[in-house]
Amino acid sequence: MPSMLVTCPETAHLEQIDYDDHPLGMLIRACTRFEPACAMRCQRTCAARLDRKSRELPPDGDDTSVRMLR
Repeated sequence: MPSMLVTCPETAHLEQIDYDDHPLGMLIRACTRFEPACAMRCQRTCAARLDRKSRELPPDGDDTSVRMLR
């Protein structure tokens, strides 16, 4: 499962998310903001913004606001 660090649009804190790519968009599987891990009370605005940004970037575009973890 891929991971990345994102700035949470709701808290402005750096969070790590685990996600799956899906034809309909990004699916957030886990986030360091969720406590306990099953408490998904946020709006997941970061996923919507990342989906929108991925459609705007060229295939070889560099997005410096998101760092992929490997």
